[in-house]
Amino acid sequence: MRNTLICTVGTSLFASNLAKLSDGFYPQISNWKEIKDAFDQKNFTKIAEELIKVDPKERICGAEINTIEEARNKKWISLDQLYLLVSDTDDGVNTGKVLSHYFELREDINFKKVIAVPIESLQDKYPKKFKLQGLRNLVKEIGKIIQKETKEKVAIDATGGYKAQIAIAVTLGQALDIPVYYKHEKFYEIIDFPPLPISLDFDLLGQYADLFSMFSKGECLKKSEIGELDDKLRVFVDSIEEGDDELYELNAIGEIYYTAFNLRHPFIPELKELDDLERKEPTFGDDHHYPNDFKNFVTKIWNENKWIKTCWTVPYNNQKGIKGISFFVKEEIGQKKLLGTFRSNYGARFQIELANQSLDSLNWAAVKLNEKYTYL
Repeated sequence: MRNTLICTVGTSLFASNLAKLSDGFYPQISNWKEIKDAFDQKNFTKIAEELIKVDPKERICGAEINTIEEARNKKWISLDQLYLLVSDTDDGVNTGKVLSHYFELREDINFKKVIAVPIESLQDKYPKKFKLQGLRNLVKEIGKIIQKETKEKVAIDATGGYKAQIAIAVTLGQALDIPVYYKHEKFYEIIDFPPLPISLDFDLLGQYADLFSMFSKGECLKKSEIGELDDKLRVFVDSIEEGDDELYELNAIGEIYYTAFNLRHPFIPELKELDDLERKEPTFGDDHHYPNDFKNFVTKIWNENKWIKTCWTVPYNNQKGIKGISFFVKEEIGQKKLLGTFRSNYGARFQIELANQSLDSLNWAAVKLNEKYTYL
């Protein structure tokens, strides 16, 4: 049973509810004045202590408390752990403080762990920063939690927060077969977004594993450096004109795509480590045509990854086009191959044979090798 809830958090508890408290606004709330006084004094602990006295289904408690109260009745989740993803604003952080203390006080739920996680750059003061960094950071944080708790144990409450924030949470949940639920302020109950019976095609990731690896580490890449971008990649990146050049950066959809692959494929069951007798040391051609340290690098790759059967050098007549270390899957003469590149004083290329040569294995190896060796 799922026992960990990831909850996107907005600031409507403050702006739409507590800030508007006045006599007669919530006539059924007997302690409204105490709540208002605590809010005016920015006493966040006291706010939580007063909200505990209110029926959690009351609108004054806010969307997050309302939906989590309803989630208690869902048969597929046991509420043991709660992650509150809050915006990078004063109201966001302070809302997180109130909700954290509130749920720690809820003895009837008895969360074992309640953690508020501020999402860097998830704010509305700088829209470009929100789009390029905030939403990606949201995906990364959700990914970290899922990786830690395992996707089989997680559910997502995507009710609170910016509309784009909610959309990202729903999309990531769908991509990872994680149930998501949501409640609009006019709904009487929460609705579920069950996992869709679809799978993502990760072949493009293997083909451009080197670019995705650099993008995922926060790099911006110039058109003058990487050439014309494949049209199939444009859905995953944002582009900005910079003089006569064009600058590419991974967007939130690209972050979801990359994160979904890593969480769906932490390993490939068929790609097993080989015994020494099953492996063959890398082979090289003419010694005079390879960059400094090239042999050492290829041998290092082979030594450190026992699921690599062997490596060998392959000709490449455009050595100037090799920018550095990279790994990617390429189709040549109707066959998918895992290739690596290296550059010191000039470039060279080599092919890698795995213990299992399925396309899933090739894609996975390309991603993992880029993550491990790109910055050597």
